[in-house]
Amino acid sequence: MVLIVIGGLIIAAVLVFNWWQERRFHQQVENNFSSIKSDALLEEPSLDTAQLYDAEDDRDHDAFSINHDLNHDLNHDLNHEADLAHTDPVHETSNAKQEPVLESHDYIDDDALYIEPESTYMAPETTQAPETIQSPTISETTYTEEPVAAAKQGDAFTQAKPVNHDGIKAIFQDAFSKSPDPAHSPEFAAGSAASSASEVQPEEILAQSLPAKLHAQVDLIALLHLADVSTIGQICGVLKTDFDGFDKPMFIHVQTPDLRWLLLSDVASKPDFANQKISKIACSLQLADRAGPVSRNVVNRFQLAVESLGLDVSAHVEWQSTGDAVADAAALDAFCIDVDKTMGFHLLHGENGAFTGTKLRGLAEAQGLELCADGSFKFFDEAAKKQATLASVAAAPSFVMFNREHHPFSPDMLRQSVVKGITFQLDIPHVNNSTEAYNHMVQVAKQMETGLHAQLVDDNNRPLGDVQIEKIRHQLKIIQATMLTRGIAPGSDVAHRLFS
Repeated sequence: MVLIVIGGLIIAAVLVFNWWQERRFHQQVENNFSSIKSDALLEEPSLDTAQLYDAEDDRDHDAFSINHDLNHDLNHDLNHEADLAHTDPVHETSNAKQEPVLESHDYIDDDALYIEPESTYMAPETTQAPETIQSPTISETTYTEEPVAAAKQGDAFTQAKPVNHDGIKAIFQDAFSKSPDPAHSPEFAAGSAASSASEVQPEEILAQSLPAKLHAQVDLIALLHLADVSTIGQICGVLKTDFDGFDKPMFIHVQTPDLRWLLLSDVASKPDFANQKISKIACSLQLADRAGPVSRNVVNRFQLAVESLGLDVSAHVEWQSTGDAVADAAALDAFCIDVDKTMGFHLLHGENGAFTGTKLRGLAEAQGLELCADGSFKFFDEAAKKQATLASVAAAPSFVMFNREHHPFSPDMLRQSVVKGITFQLDIPHVNNSTEAYNHMVQVAKQMETGLHAQLVDDNNRPLGDVQIEKIRHQLKIIQATMLTRGIAPGSDVAHRLFS
């Protein structure tokens, strides 16, 4: 905002300075070529017949010497020119200023006396309107200069308009003293647009939105606008086996009159929802997962099933994507391959040999890890656990620790066996804040490295130092930023669906 204001002030100052400099030049030209009074070359000649007759009489009666008068005039002119040559032009005053000498021409070109500054004026028919830069503080006006009016026959020069110094001063004061007007700033305009958008009724926003479970870049979505209000029981009776047997996740949502979206599979078997009225249906097919993209045959089958459902329930089908669904699925699968990464390292026994399972379990639980049914230790973030509890879903771990030899941990196994190595692993797409999770995983691994007298290594059993750990952290940040740019947040429900 400050840079825009400064730019606008600089532009206004340059325009005003150019205008003032041009006016000063015009005034200087006007002073140097002021109106000439009683110039024989510019005025119409007038003859006084009485003086002419008297001069003729005097010429007949008076005797004079032509050579004498001529010599007197020549000597006077030479002396006068010598005086002018020795006169310093710097010390001339306005009173001593000599009349400018004009060459002998038949006419005087008024336009030649008006010297236009370079790059200040162009003919209107050849000038294109420049792009105007809007300033939040100065309302920029287009600078135009009226051409000099044609001089009337017999007039020597066109009188220039006086310079309005008060106007110039007012412009500078207005440009450099006024504070930015918030009502005309870009931020105010953006805020007004946002406020006007926020004034839209919540019902209208919900009516135009999709179910929260769906994502426009992950799912092929079709909205079915029912001509008449129907019930969930009627829709379930119309549904056929056309929506069964898809190798990718497929969802059917229904919208109630109060603009709530319900997943049909959750309420179809509940008698309380059988008479629930609905006005809209959303059918979606996931375009890709870790098994690969959806095929052309599956897309065609899904589109045919949706169109058939629209005919059965007398609904208008509106597809949310107009592109090629198969091409979108291939692009989504390529994106998944680029970001579907797991970061991990290993902890190997040191010179003291393999470490006991009981000591490993004690150190792991002391760091907050939990032994789960799948035979691995997992760390759960408290905020993620509370969120999962509210949503009635299983919480996703921040990172896991398991036996490098792929033997699942169990209480009996840990009491009776020794462990040669363990692996720490972080699944980037499934973790909400992967950077913090990675930092905590490294901290836990270093604590256990000290407690077990073990060594931190990579997949090739090379020692893992701070430099290598920082490189892994940098790659993790790049992957996280790539996912956010795509509109798929790591650890979100859509990410869990896509990377499963």
